[in-house]
Amino acid sequence: MTASALGTIERSTLVRAPRSRVWQALTDIKEFSKWFGVEAEGEFTPGARLRMISTHEGYQGVEFFVDVLKMEAPEIFSWRWRPGSKQPGEDTSGEPATVVEFRLTEVEGGTLVTVVESGFDGLSLARRARVFEENTRGWEFQLASLNRYAGQRD
Repeated sequence: MTASALGTIERSTLVRAPRSRVWQALTDIKEFSKWFGVEAEGEFTPGARLRMISTHEGYQGVEFFVDVLKMEAPEIFSWRWRPGSKQPGEDTSGEPATVVEFRLTEVEGGTLVTVVESGFDGLSLARRARVFEENTRGWEFQLASLNRYAGQRD
């Protein structure tokens, strides 16, 4: 894969639930914390900065921040954050953040959730491929988690 191909991640999943239910799972901080695997306080609202602490095995205690950009209920929710795990001795302070956008579309059988994370092309070449791979796997995991959390059981 070329460096230019490492600019944007896009993944989708069908959640068998109404769009209003999926929107609530995405944008209510208490519900979000459960399926995303974080401890967080505050409220998702445009302009808000939320501190989050990972509760995932192997990443417990890792702190990160999301800056909420857009909330257009029940269709679009986006934030900016610094992607990927930081390696010991690695300075990421000068790197730009990426933008994460969730798009919710009503479809037959539920809600199509598409997550797009863009801006990896702004990362240093030394980090770009690793962080892109980490976040690609991460979004696959998180969309499955959202599906289990918000989806209706048959």
